[in-house]
Amino acid sequence: MEALEVLRQQVQYTEEIPAALTRLLPAARPVRAGSHATVLLSSDPTHPAVTARLVAGDRLISIPHPQCGERLIDAVAAVDELRTAGSWEAAQTHVSVSRYLLSQTYALLDALRSADAGQLREELGALLLQVLFQARIAQDAPRRPFAIDDVADTLIRKLGNRRRGVLAGNSPLFQEQVAQWEKGKKADKRAGSVMHDLFHGQPALALAQKVIERAVRAGLPMDLVPATLTSVVVSPDIDSEGELRAAVLEFMDSVRRAEDTIAARRRAPDATEEPDRTALGGITEREWRMCWPSVGAHTQSGVRVAKPRDDA
Repeated sequence: MEALEVLRQQVQYTEEIPAALTRLLPAARPVRAGSHATVLLSSDPTHPAVTARLVAGDRLISIPHPQCGERLIDAVAAVDELRTAGSWEAAQTHVSVSRYLLSQTYALLDALRSADAGQLREELGALLLQVLFQARIAQDAPRRPFAIDDVADTLIRKLGNRRRGVLAGNSPLFQEQVAQWEKGKKADKRAGSVMHDLFHGQPALALAQKVIERAVRAGLPMDLVPATLTSVVVSPDIDSEGELRAAVLEFMDSVRRAEDTIAARRRAPDATEEPDRTALGGITEREWRMCWPSVGAHTQSGVRVAKPRDDA
């Protein structure tokens, strides 16, 4: 309130003050223009005009210490203005902006490895821009639009579900936290298949590792994982990335087919509804082995048909 009173007097401002703020003070003028004013508005404590006034004994009115996250609001506003007023930004889509995402992620990984705090801060900002911009693009969608607040709300709900104990003020043990997180993931997804929500766009080796981890955690015997996933051949004569990705996707299909077979076997004889993966729960090693599809499945009339296994 004290600052509002003095802003009614003659005001000068230093160069870093945002234009949006100076427009609210039409009578204010830059510090380098015109004669000395009663009030100097600045956010730079090292500016020569600021230090000169402090040395002269002028009274300093400081703003309260900013709360964590305040600049995030400014970043959201800046992205919104760019999307609204910038011709390039207005023309972008989710797909056109996403082409920068992979390089930004790798740049962030490099910054993490370098232990350079300045570089890390910069690359985190680049990734934050991707999040803010994608959310702002989604706000303009003709169907099912959402904004950055909806993204934050989804995150808060997820954390509340998966870290309920910690957020409630408890101090669970490390293993208890891991178990609670996995339990929360299952409650969130409810998709049935252990292969659900795996992103095919990630590098093939990373996808293979994630797929194997998921499958083994679900009780699948490791010997059912084909060697094409665990041994990668690098050669100038083959597309190693493409070959591995194809093998991973085929294995994921095999897992889903096995899950469907297990669900069908568990279904009551008089049941009329379709087999439901979401009701599977835990799968035993014996069930995996009994229901594992044959090697070399091929497509026939749009349906995957299994060939006899060579080692059967």
